[in-house]
Amino acid sequence: MLSIFFVVLRNITKEIFIMEVQKTFFEIAKGKLPSNLRFADVIGDILGVGTDSAYRRIRGEKELSISELTKLCQHFDISMDSVVNCQSSNVLFKHIPLDLSNMDNYYTYKNNISMLFDSISKAKEKEMFFMAMDIPAPHFASYLDLTFFKIYTWVHSVKNLQITYDEFVKSIDVNCLTDYYNKMRNAYKQIPSTEIWTNNTIEPILRLLDYHADLNCFEKKETLYLLCHQLLQLIAEIENNTENGYTEFNGQKFFFKLYLSPIDIMNDFMVAKQDGVNVTSIKLYTINAILTSNDYFCNEVEKWMQNTMSKSLLLSGASAKERFKFFQEMKNKVNNLLEKFEKL
Repeated sequence: MLSIFFVVLRNITKEIFIMEVQKTFFEIAKGKLPSNLRFADVIGDILGVGTDSAYRRIRGEKELSISELTKLCQHFDISMDSVVNCQSSNVLFKHIPLDLSNMDNYYTYKNNISMLFDSISKAKEKEMFFMAMDIPAPHFASYLDLTFFKIYTWVHSVKNLQITYDEFVKSIDVNCLTDYYNKMRNAYKQIPSTEIWTNNTIEPILRLLDYHADLNCFEKKETLYLLCHQLLQLIAEIENNTENGYTEFNGQKFFFKLYLSPIDIMNDFMVAKQDGVNVTSIKLYTINAILTSNDYFCNEVEKWMQNTMSKSLLLSGASAKERFKFFQEMKNKVNNLLEKFEKL
């Protein structure tokens, strides 16, 4: 059974597509109209509606019915197929703007994300793929202080909010967010997943910690130590899952594969597969994303991921030496940052 999220996303995508077709049609039709005629008057006469109603259709505020579009195509001698086909290369994305001056927006956003993961985890056929320029968000869900820090960096940079990390944590609803992240973590552990990392996937969180430490965004040095130690715990957990080749939840095991790509990744992609429906997410900034259920685009991204995997080293399972080297290098980078903080 399709989740509410996927149904809503498909409906939104359909509505946007229809409006894009409508916009394209009016652009073509207007080019066919003699310059001495008012476009809205002509549209109104053809459809038998007033000028104001015609303007609403031209501006995309009101959807054309099939019969109305047929009448207009016949009048202007425009093929309906030509209007629809010109949209074939377009990919429509869903984007939810996050105004973190009101944290209720973020609570709603995280609730939707946790519901998405929960829905996928309950599907009969399910799988997730991550192309990770940054550590995927589900891994942070068990480490709340690190997660709050990621939100803080967004607020601090995008909203230019001049408060310390400690003040920010005091201002948010910790219990509410803890519930969302617990749901996300538990759901993620029940979804077979494949991730593609590079030697630099650890770098974004390290740079954020270093940068905000230099800006004196922490009231206590102990907070920096806590965040670094949580990052070490996060790395250890992923290393354990990689060695085992699975995540575990309530005694059930779900496969986990981690690949090491020899080339850097230019963006963060996630493909979620649920009972025959695919959704691709592309990460924006630090915590937001755009999503699409366009089949062609989702398939292209998955093919790209599969091709990258074929050229990458599978760290799960037998590659003990390379796996140890990869995770040890990440731990060393965190420890080097800890040493720097101790000298502050």
